[in-house]
Amino acid sequence: MIKTAINSTFPHLHANIVKYDKSIFVTDYTEKTKLTHPKRAVEIFSPHPCTDNECFELKNNIDLEIDTIILDNNSFKYSNGLSKSQCETTVFPSTSLSDSWFLLLELKYSNKPVNNASNLKKAIKQLFKTRYHYIQENVISNKNTQYLIASLPMQSEPFLNFSLTPAYLLKLKTKRNIILRLKNDIEIIDNQLLSV
Repeated sequence: MIKTAINSTFPHLHANIVKYDKSIFVTDYTEKTKLTHPKRAVEIFSPHPCTDNECFELKNNIDLEIDTIILDNNSFKYSNGLSKSQCETTVFPSTSLSDSWFLLLELKYSNKPVNNASNLKKAIKQLFKTRYHYIQENVISNKNTQYLIASLPMQSEPFLNFSLTPAYLLKLKTKRNIILRLKNDIEIIDNQLLSV
């Protein structure tokens, strides 16, 4: 269902779907290669992580087929052609139901905990804006558990100098079916649930 909705609303994103059935590792080379050639951006590795950059891991021990979309500045645009804000990666079960999970991921590369508050606030804003693009076009609904994950791959959890209150997290889950977490790895349980 999700893939069909993306095809009808965002065919350019549908054309970029890549399927995996093992664990995936998402990494962003943008900062690392900004002064070198060739320039690299977000990349997904499977079934093993890259060896030259820190990454986020989506564990897939059940070998569920999943679809991934790497987002960039051409993914969502205003009518005047300017880019809308978005996160870096979308993931969902290849065979999805009306209540399947939907994952949005944003990575921030900093090994300085003093920057965590600003980096994670920006990441969360990007996640919510990307969610809105999909909700607005009815690609997903509140029936889908929406996992919004901000990751700091260069740091260990829990990330210092930033936290989310339990009351805020509960409100997101009960009102919008959003699970917002600050994590470097999560695990697929089944077509409807992730372990965060």
